[in-house]
Amino acid sequence: MKQHLIAMAVAAAISGPALAQNLVISGGIQAGLMNANTAATSTAGVAHLGNGANALNINSSEDLGGGLTAGWTGQIRFNAATGDINSNFTTGNGNALFHNSNVFISSKQMGTVRVGGIAEESNCAFDPWGCGGGAALMGGIGNSNDTAGVSALVGAGSQANSVRLESITWNGLRLSYQQSVTGPLEATRTTERKVTSLTYASGPLSAQWLQASNGANTSTQATVPLASTAGTDTRSDQTFGGARYNLGFATVGYGRATTKDAAGIRTAKIDMVTAVAPLSGPWTLLAGWVKNANAATNVDTKTAVGVNYSLSKRTTLGADLFQQESVAGSTGYVIRAAHTF
Repeated sequence: MKQHLIAMAVAAAISGPALAQNLVISGGIQAGLMNANTAATSTAGVAHLGNGANALNINSSEDLGGGLTAGWTGQIRFNAATGDINSNFTTGNGNALFHNSNVFISSKQMGTVRVGGIAEESNCAFDPWGCGGGAALMGGIGNSNDTAGVSALVGAGSQANSVRLESITWNGLRLSYQQSVTGPLEATRTTERKVTSLTYASGPLSAQWLQASNGANTSTQATVPLASTAGTDTRSDQTFGGARYNLGFATVGYGRATTKDAAGIRTAKIDMVTAVAPLSGPWTLLAGWVKNANAATNVDTKTAVGVNYSLSKRTTLGADLFQQESVAGSTGYVIRAAHTF
């Protein structure tokens, strides 16, 4: 009897810590058919639409007691049309298996500290299509003559060799700051990638201010933290500010994204207006308009409308129409399916 009780006590001692550990696997995929008509071509084909939403998320955490939690966050992004890896670190070589891979320690009173490869905050939440392909507004208003790569998307990359601080949410406010830390020769840290995000959500109102500074290191220091040569960065600053309000019958939003080059000259000023309206039953209407009006010679607009039909909480069908008014712009449609788990 005593031996049996001892065995039970040993088993409880071994299994006890494991009960405090939490492993969660989640993810999603969005793909479909897209046709984009330009003056020269009219093509339709299977399209990878989810971008960052096409991913396998693996999260492990452990309760340390006293309000502390530690763990690991990982994300494998993939191309929904091919199954290939769809990830590149801002300061990596573009062949990363994990788009997001970092260790963290979190406090219920203070916030979270992360170290490793860290996915950046972004303004994708202000795009009704979540920065997906086709009709999505954030990254899709440029044209073949826009050498600067006109885009309303700010952040959303993944920094290698990075540190991030995330505050707790206080009265609806949440602050995060992320910076790459590449090597000893970057003593001033003036050219390393930095992303700062301030979000607010309370009741029907939500807002975001987001800034991403500097591009990726281009020397070998980008992938070797203790390289013998200093990193060379492409200086740029991107800023986004936006707000949304739930009117009950629809959620409407406005946002502005700007980009400045190394000389501090503004190269893009992008304004966007969005609306999401629940219809009867499982139907939801999406609409948006975005315009880059930085210069008279480079005025691009994109208008998109779409509809979602929820088959369940996890599976959605959708269809979109979009039109780009720009040099080499396109008019097209998207038929899509999305599933999350």
